[in-house]
Formats: sequence, C-alpha cells, structure tokens
Amino acid sequence: MNANNTAEDLVVNVKTVLTVNAKNVVPLENSFWVLYGQHDKPTYLEDAGGGQRLQRDNALKHVNNWRVCLDIGSNIGQWTRPLAKKFKSVICFEPNPNFRECFAKNINEDNVIIWPYGLSDRSHSANQDYNSTILKDEEGDIECRTLDSFQLRNVDFIKIDVDGFEIPLLNGARETLLNNNAVINIEMKYDKRKHIAMKCVSILKDIGYRFIQRTKSDEIWLK
Repeated sequence: MNANNTAEDLVVNVKTVLTVNAKNVVPLENSFWVLYGQHDKPTYLEDAGGGQRLQRDNALKHVNNWRVCLDIGSNIGQWTRPLAKKFKSVICFEPNPNFRECFAKNINEDNVIIWPYGLSDRSHSANQDYNSTILKDEEGDIECRTLDSFQLRNVDFIKIDVDGFEIPLLNGARETLLNNNAVINIEMKYDKRKHIAMKCVSILKDIGYRFIQRTKSDEIWLK
C-alpha cells in the first residue's frame, strides 16, 4: 500500500505530507537511531530497548479494529515500527526535525506517513530545542496545527506522548475524538505535571471517555 494514497484517502485539505522512504536494509527489531539527551547527533544503537512495549501491549488489547492509528509524538519511531505491523495505516506527528531525521532512518514500512507538525488548539508557531521533546508555545520554527484540521476518520487507536502539551492537543482534537471511536493511550505524569494531567482527565471525560487502566506513566481511555 502506498503511503501517499493512504493519506489522500484519509485526509482533506492537507498541503504538506512528509513520506517515509523505504530502506534497502530491514533494521533489527530493537535497533534504532536515537537522539537522547546525552547525544549531540543521531546515534545508532543495536539494542535501544523495547520502546515501552508493556504500555503498548496493554493498550492494544483493547483495540477491536485495525484501520488507522495515530502516533502523536512519534519521536524516533519506537512505537511506530510495531504499530505498523498491526494497523493498515499509521499516521505520525513529530515536530522536531532532528527526531524526524532518526525516524526516517528507523522506519521503512510503506503504510507509515509522518507529518512535521506540533498539535495544538490553534494554528501557530512554536519552539523546540535540538533534542528536546518539550514543545514551547513561543515564537519559533515549529508549525502547529489542530488535529481536527486534518479531518481524519476510521481512527481506531491514538498514542499521545507530548511531554506537557497535552491540554492544547486535546482541545484541538475534540471533533476527531467525538467522530471516531479510538482507544487512547496517553502519558499522564501526575508526579511532575499534576495540573495538566487533571485537566486532561476533565477534557477526556467531557468528550465521553472513561479511564480503564494505568501502566507506569501511561493511561488507557475508552469511550
């Protein structure tokens, strides 16, 4: 299946789509190009770990349909690779161009596309440091859009890992969440960002979601 065709079938009025080019060499399961805090350039690791396998496996137990998956905050693609084996289409959002450089080296599945946007409650620019996962709502070279602006449908699973930007993301995703019946796996750090986590709980409940299970810092929510 061609990634561009999949995008055209699913999305209305999208001007820019960054496609993932297939590689000649299939990477080992846990081998990844990474850009962690201690790295000043992309670094190849033969074993970068399972990429939160426990959280992912627990969340996927609740999925009944396997059409479209959203990987929001896809970083270097450690969730993306196993998700691509299960879903017909995986749509990724990663605003940091340096993580996307690693992503392009790590992902060769042709049912994956990645968009270079931060997801927010409005269209605006933002800032992000070189190898930081934290998006700053200040003037910068990162383009932010709402998830609702993509008009996605047939979404069955959404993974959210945006390190403190959850509130604007969810507020800009209300129509998408209302119009789809997706299982949500969202990172909720009550110890570090309690006020954000509690507001996210309120938003999800308002949309019609209920809490199901917590695994480490991730929570599963269903309608």
